[in-house]
Amino acid sequence: MLHSNYLKQLDLQDIVVFLNLLEQRSAKRTAELMNISQPTVSYCLKRLRGCFDDTLFASAQGALLPTTKAEKIAPYLRVVVESVNRCAEEETGWPTAAVNKVWQVCAPEHFELLLLPRCLQSLAKTHTNVSLHLERLSRDLPIDRLISGDVDIAIGFGPGYHQLHPELEWQSILNDEFFCLTSYLKPGAGGVMSLDEFCASPHVYPTPWLSEKNMVDGWLEKIGRSRRVLVRANGYQACVNIISAVPATLALPAKLLPLLRVPENVVVCEPPMGFPRFTLDMIWAKERSQSQDIASLRRLIQSASEDILKI
Repeated sequence: MLHSNYLKQLDLQDIVVFLNLLEQRSAKRTAELMNISQPTVSYCLKRLRGCFDDTLFASAQGALLPTTKAEKIAPYLRVVVESVNRCAEEETGWPTAAVNKVWQVCAPEHFELLLLPRCLQSLAKTHTNVSLHLERLSRDLPIDRLISGDVDIAIGFGPGYHQLHPELEWQSILNDEFFCLTSYLKPGAGGVMSLDEFCASPHVYPTPWLSEKNMVDGWLEKIGRSRRVLVRANGYQACVNIISAVPATLALPAKLLPLLRVPENVVVCEPPMGFPRFTLDMIWAKERSQSQDIASLRRLIQSASEDILKI
């Protein structure tokens, strides 16, 4: 029997909304995961607050933070959902499907080409109810959206390329360097491209993110040199196609070379001495460090990067 008339107003959806809000820290994300509207989430939360005589969640810097009471009642409500699932399993003989999850990742093309396929392979085997939504990394890290939970993890270039916020945490997952792909030199040249050759050649500049800054021009500026960018292209393969058609050079991350179609007239060289190297970093909100969702996503990406390192 229920101890209160207020509790009689609750239904299972209210409890599932509560548990998703606790995990996602976002009404928007909860609505997307449950395939319901945000007003429905708000209505469920209103009923929950009335039943338990507590605000349950407080908004802080774009995230919904659970109150002490919310954290205390969460284990009991999880048991409710698990018990209902067990009842369904015994009735039908089949396990009930988990609530579908959507992980939001903001990343450059480097991640999309190199790590995303491996992440999806793992998901297909172990998390069939989870999907990834990928958006292109822009000029700046989506700090507010990371803190609010609208973006689970961002992938950026490091070390130190993106100015990190005190409320963010990060982890390097890959080290990479550059090759020079060029049609400015004669086929068969190979070896190391000299600094003079590099600066004299027109360049195709890939823009896997929208920032005006990039590590190559930053390095050239430090040593008092510069290069002429002939054209900016949106993707790495487009850049390779361009230098196949016109004499030009592309600074390409080394780990992407096996993934692209490189025509025979394009020469692959080592870059000039002192050329920058970089890391690929995972970035997430400190507030969500203890989230099982974030931990699972981090493990997924980390595992994909470890597979790459074994090759």
